[in-house]
Amino acid sequence: MDDISVVEYKEVDLSSSMLVVAFPTVGLVSSIAGRFIIDSLKLDEIGTIVSRNFMPATVIHKSIPSPPVRIYAGDKVCGPDGSCEQITIIISEFMPPIDTINLLGDTILDWSDKKGCKTIVALEGTHAVGDEKKKKLQVYGVGSNPKMKKILKNYKIDETKEGMITGVTGVLLYQGVLMKRDVLCLLAEAHASFPDSRAAGNLLEKLDVLLPEIKIDPKPLYKEAEEIEKNIRRYLEQSKPTAPSMSPVPYSMYG
Repeated sequence: MDDISVVEYKEVDLSSSMLVVAFPTVGLVSSIAGRFIIDSLKLDEIGTIVSRNFMPATVIHKSIPSPPVRIYAGDKVCGPDGSCEQITIIISEFMPPIDTINLLGDTILDWSDKKGCKTIVALEGTHAVGDEKKKKLQVYGVGSNPKMKKILKNYKIDETKEGMITGVTGVLLYQGVLMKRDVLCLLAEAHASFPDSRAAGNLLEKLDVLLPEIKIDPKPLYKEAEEIEKNIRRYLEQSKPTAPSMSPVPYSMYG
């Protein structure tokens, strides 16, 4: 199980960038939000993470075949004070096998450290508590250290006090604590029964305020929500005949 590696198609300066990690979870909100960022900011595919244990599949987007786990980045955007911001995204539509998740999390942390990424933000969906139809779905946060907790407070993102986060995000968070890395998790309450692009839009609103020099406008996502959900349902249906059976997607639980 030690065959996970990062393959870079080209050398890109990612120093001081924010690394967004988007693996599928409740409502597929992370994958939807990640894909929206990639398309709206016109990010380039710069690499992949490979393993013989990942889903044997090719993802086709805009007629271009790509591996199941991809890395995207864009040009640096400099603000008036001369500081530069940049988004790098690791995204997948498939949850990796559970026995690869620890090593995958370690690989992401090691690679991001080598590339000089400043902050890691993992996007997650979580089951809404109470009546999903009546309440306004919220976004919560978890930070790996006091600096990240201060960011949540400054941007008025409520912290999750109790609960459990599984999967890649869970590994990134606890390893972030151990390694003293800046790791944030943004959790959007979502409907578990269908791809929830409205919940993904809620995530994007919070991510947008964290990156004032890079504008991420979620309004088009809200407008296209129904069409996006329909397309993803069709995509998942098409993948059934050829996809091998998979264990249930790990999910976030909160009390």
